[in-house]
Amino acid sequence: MRYGVLALVLAATSGAVVAQDQPSAWGFFEAEGGRNGASVRSADGSQLVLKCDKPGRREVHGLILPANAKLSAPTTRPVSRGITFRFDEESPKTENWGFFETYAIAQGKTTDRALARFVNELRGASKVNMRLDPAIGTEVELDFDVTGATEAIAKVYELCQDTPPT
Repeated sequence: MRYGVLALVLAATSGAVVAQDQPSAWGFFEAEGGRNGASVRSADGSQLVLKCDKPGRREVHGLILPANAKLSAPTTRPVSRGITFRFDEESPKTENWGFFETYAIAQGKTTDRALARFVNELRGASKVNMRLDPAIGTEVELDFDVTGATEAIAKVYELCQDTPPT
């Protein structure tokens, strides 16, 4: 019995050490009206954001904000363009997101499942490499440390009163 308790204490302690060695890369924000989200920054200041502007079903969306690149000419309607994602060492996958001048967006409320597929791949990943194919200019490559993405996704969807995609 004594050794069983010791084994439990050692297991709990080693789990705590692992959690401390791998802190979440995500920062969180909450504002009035239910607006909330989580984001990570790349070394060049680019951002990957999961956010909710108002609580409700299918109100979470993803944004990619490159620090030093234009993705399309100014527009009020997004231009559908490709982004190739590589999560950790997995094979690259390409999705179409909506490109505006300074950001790319995937909305949860559309029938397109690009955000759901992205969120599902993001869970459990520790890094993601992205190659954005802008409507103007040259290809944009971004790298993000996404450690803690599973918890960040759960928190954003919970605060948005939504269910994460499966």
